[in-house]
Amino acid sequence: MNVSDAILKRTSIRKWKPAPVEKEKIEKVLEAGRRAPSWGNTQPWRFIVVEDKTKREELAKAAGGQPVVSNAPVVIVCCGSIEDFSRKMQRQSLKQLMEVGALDWTDDVLDNVVLESDLFAPYRLGEQVMTIKASEQIMIAIAYMTLEAVNQGLGTCWVGALAAEDSHKIMNLPDNLFVHDLLPLGYPDEDPKSRPRKPLEKITFWGQYK
Repeated sequence: MNVSDAILKRTSIRKWKPAPVEKEKIEKVLEAGRRAPSWGNTQPWRFIVVEDKTKREELAKAAGGQPVVSNAPVVIVCCGSIEDFSRKMQRQSLKQLMEVGALDWTDDVLDNVVLESDLFAPYRLGEQVMTIKASEQIMIAIAYMTLEAVNQGLGTCWVGALAAEDSHKIMNLPDNLFVHDLLPLGYPDEDPKSRPRKPLEKITFWGQYK
């Protein structure tokens, strides 16, 4: 299946067959997330695969009792790492890009110009800004995973409505990580029609907004 076909075929699945999902397919979905682009190659995502029924039910409760979470054979807990936007980690990521020739900077420029600019300010502006930046990257990775799931004959449903603190406790996460979304995963037991989208000409503008 090519990417265009996966985009057209993808839709939110909320009913699942009881069949377990093969580890190989789960890993291919995770690999798609790993290959997603991220700002400065920070890769601030962490993925926890939950198959245990009791744990899935706890996560469902934290998500307002949504059965799409408790009934799915697999739930991928998508977390963000705040410290990946620290000055140390930013330097490491950008240094790697310099080493492969993606950035034409010297160490002096990196340390004294780039990392002190507003462009790379998240680590200086505090935890809230770093959380926002990490969240942006996580959503890109989840989008990649949803498409690979379609390619593997699986279905997903993006679950963002959840009590983050409760989910954090359920997963026993360290303070430097936060739960951003849940991604239920399994074999679809329904074939819903895609929801209508706004016409392209209503959302696209050439040259300037009109």
